[in-house]
Amino acid sequence: MKSEYVPPGFKGEGYHCPHCGVFAHQHWYDVTLEDDSEKGTSSAGAVLSVSTCEKCSNFALWIDGNIIYPVSGKAPLPLEDMPEETKKEFLEARSILDASPRSATALLRSALEKLISHLGENEDIIDNIENLKNRGLDAKFQQALHSVRMIGEEAVNPGQIDPGDDEETALILFNLTNLIVDILITQPRRVDEILEKLPGSKKK
Repeated sequence: MKSEYVPPGFKGEGYHCPHCGVFAHQHWYDVTLEDDSEKGTSSAGAVLSVSTCEKCSNFALWIDGNIIYPVSGKAPLPLEDMPEETKKEFLEARSILDASPRSATALLRSALEKLISHLGENEDIIDNIENLKNRGLDAKFQQALHSVRMIGEEAVNPGQIDPGDDEETALILFNLTNLIVDILITQPRRVDEILEKLPGSKKK
């Protein structure tokens, strides 16, 4: 199983399924249209493609190489351990990514700020980042947050739509949010679960 998110790609052999979120092999089918009229039957080239996930068997619809179902199939699903307040905006951003990448990016900045505030237990984002670095978050995350204009002189207020935002920025924010959840919530939880299974004498 791949840990790095691989977005759905037209005719791709494998990627993270937009339904189940698992990296899996995809089966592809082309659909052709037939004009069954009184003048005779004629067929057109394939205009619609269908991919099915080998893991969950759900399907995706593609037209002209672009995924049209499910909506926001390009974006990853939120990790299970994501706090609900962050997850709500994450999913909302996911639902509008195709229609408005700039609006999705604005929502994601808001979601990420809520996550950092939740984990850092402070109102100031810079103080929170310092707190998270002390808890094991790589210092490079500060550079990443700067690059997506969460912090720094060119920072954009969370929830504010910026004309310069695009789909690439949104996808970076999706992945960055999941990565922080994984490092600071999911991985520590898994370690705790392992320790709980150890005999008492080995926990010391």
